[in-house]
Amino acid sequence: MTTRKIMPTTLVMEEVRRIVGEGKNVLLPVAGRSMLPFIVGDCDRAELHPIKKPIAKGDAVLAWADGNHYVLHRVVAMDGERLTLEGDGNLGLKEHCLLTDVIARAEWVVDGRNGKRTRLTGNWAMAKWWLWRGIKIIKKILYATKKRF
Repeated sequence: MTTRKIMPTTLVMEEVRRIVGEGKNVLLPVAGRSMLPFIVGDCDRAELHPIKKPIAKGDAVLAWADGNHYVLHRVVAMDGERLTLEGDGNLGLKEHCLLTDVIARAEWVVDGRNGKRTRLTGNWAMAKWWLWRGIKIIKKILYATKKRF
């Protein structure tokens, strides 16, 4: 039987920051639904890597957002040092952070059911993300239209 221990987020993130700062990767369990369909909360784990190349639009990053919470979301816009983040499963909720608030880049997701690793970066992963993002825009329009009736 596996014992699961819940720890305060702040303590976990301090340790993640320390380990990534040493140049090592971290496998972090993910909670929540904001990154569906690419990351399943309470099941999958994100493989976090130190940032060795510049952050780009579409990157999934672990960051301190809006000065009050940690998120693992995608960069959807960049304005100098300011980043706008959005979960793949969110239809409009956006968060903001500075480039210095980014702790790590999520390069892979590990499926909690079978251990299969899937890239979150690279050409094919980015193509799937752009397609999903386009579908989300259509969903947003449909939801807005439905609310009017």
